[in-house]
This record gives sequence, C-alpha cells and structure tokens, in this order.
Amino acid sequence: MRNLLPIAALALLGACSEEPPQEAVTSGEVRGKPIASAPATKPKLPPEVVTLTGANGINLAGDAPPVDPPKEKDGYREVKFDLLTSYDYEWSQTTGIVAPGAAGGAQIPPEVRALDRAKVFIVGYMQPIDFDNEGVRTFLLTNYPGGCCFGMVPRLNEWVEVSLAGDERVEYSYFDAIEIHGKLEVGEAKSGEVVTSLYRMTPDKVEIADAR
Repeated sequence: MRNLLPIAALALLGACSEEPPQEAVTSGEVRGKPIASAPATKPKLPPEVVTLTGANGINLAGDAPPVDPPKEKDGYREVKFDLLTSYDYEWSQTTGIVAPGAAGGAQIPPEVRALDRAKVFIVGYMQPIDFDNEGVRTFLLTNYPGGCCFGMVPRLNEWVEVSLAGDERVEYSYFDAIEIHGKLEVGEAKSGEVVTSLYRMTPDKVEIADAR
C-alpha cells in the first residue's frame, strides 16, 4: 500500500493548493540562499529568422545560448528537471498503468537511464506525502513550488520520489527550493501493474538550494 502513496499524492498536486498543510513540522535542518535570477537575453534577429532557425542573434552559431557544464558539489553532479522531463512517457494518470502498446521502461532515453545509480544533486520543491509532527519522511521533489502545477496532474517523469533513511526526518520547506543529494535510481517501480515512479532517491543530504 505504501508504494501507492506517490500516486495518491498526484491528485493533491493537481489541486493547486494556495495554503501550506495545516500540520506544521518543526524538526530537521535546512540551510542555503535564495535562487538567483536568469541571465538577460541577447538582441534578437527579425521574427521570421527566429522562426526558421531558432537563433537569437546575428551570428547564428556563435549566438546560440551557452551550454553550461553541469555543476558539481562534493562529488555530486547537478541534474536538472529539463533533462528528467525531456521525453514523453505514455502512462495513464487515472489507472497508473502503461498505455497499451507502449514500450514501458524502454521509453526512458539512454541519456536519462545513464543516470541510474549516479551521485547527483537535484533542485526542486518539496511535496510531502508521509509526515508527522517530527518532520517529513517521504516527499515528491517537483519543479513546481507550493503544490501548484497550474491545475495539471504532473507527468510521471516530472517528480522524484524521495524517502529518508530509517527514522530520519527533514523539516518541511514550502516556499524555498531545496537540493537533494544522493544516488538517483532510474527505472519503473511498480505495484502490480501500476507504475508508481520513474525516479527515486534515498538522499544523503537535503538542504535549501544555493543561488543558481
């Protein structure tokens, strides 16, 4: 039954709650700084050129947005939701079962599957699914703050199921982005025929995200 907690939590994520849960948790410790704003864009080409090429400057090749190398912290490589959500996974949001004729776990592209068991850190927002007065035991890490995903039920590759080891707890963070550090598990987890998650982690560390 516990394996189905992430599925039950999806309905709550789609509700776009305006207020934090009434059961506040107070234990654990998180630290960090606010997230930095995005860099300014460069001067643009005429709209027709942008439409045809996707370029955003005079030098089509040289003016492409820079690709920053992944950050590393204490041996953990940064993985962004842009990569984790870069593909479509055919899965029923009502039954949790892979669509008939779909390729199941083979839908996960090689560049994402290569992250399995890798030491990574991921920045996102906490959506608690198993907690008490001592703190949060299990939560979903999503790319959306405050439990709101604009009324949409998140796709299966839009969150990471995070379970604290043993009796550990972490303080609930509602508005602040957090970082989870640990070995990422990639692949379908199932309860019977129901796919419950694609990404999982038992973190070595959870903290407020540094400025990006």
